[in-house]
Parts: sequence; structure tokens; C-alpha cells
Amino acid sequence: MFEWFDRCDQRQRDLAAGVDADLVRSNRKKWRIWLWLLGVGFVLLGVDHFAKFHGLIQEIVRWISGLLFVGAMLLGYWAQQESAFLNTPDPKKPPSLFK
Repeated sequence: MFEWFDRCDQRQRDLAAGVDADLVRSNRKKWRIWLWLLGVGFVLLGVDHFAKFHGLIQEIVRWISGLLFVGAMLLGYWAQQESAFLNTPDPKKPPSLFK
């Protein structure tokens, strides 16, 4: 049990030292894009609500905002899984017969 804490601490030190810096940077970019997609989707819904669009324009705005929400959820899930992978410590090495 305590070995897991040691491995987790070692992984955090590795990340702080710059190991996998490119993966961490790309994951942060995914989180920023997720936030941007979510924000634009909410802004479009707000514009639709306050501008009182009718007919085809209203349908187009709602479809675009829906697609933005779906894209944001998929990208957010991907970024979440990548964060979990990056923060997981390396597995314990199996026992060896020969040293």
C-alpha cells in the first residue's frame, strides 16, 4: 500500500521536472478548447433566448449549439482520461528471478 504512495509521489516529481511535458501541454490545450466550446455553446443559447429567433435561424442556432456541447463533452472526456493516465504512477515492477 505504501509503495503506491511512493510511486505516486515519484510520478508527481517526474511531472514537475518536465517528464512528458509535451503531453501535459497538449492536455492543457484540450481543456482550454473544451472550455471554449462549452462557452460558445452557452453564448449561442443565450443569444437565441434573448434575440427570440424564429424559424430556420432558430433551428440552425440550436443545432450548432448542440453540436458544440457534444464536441465539448467528447473532448472533455478525452482530456479527463488523458489527465488520469498522466497522473497515474508507473505500475509496480514484477518480481525477478535473476538480479
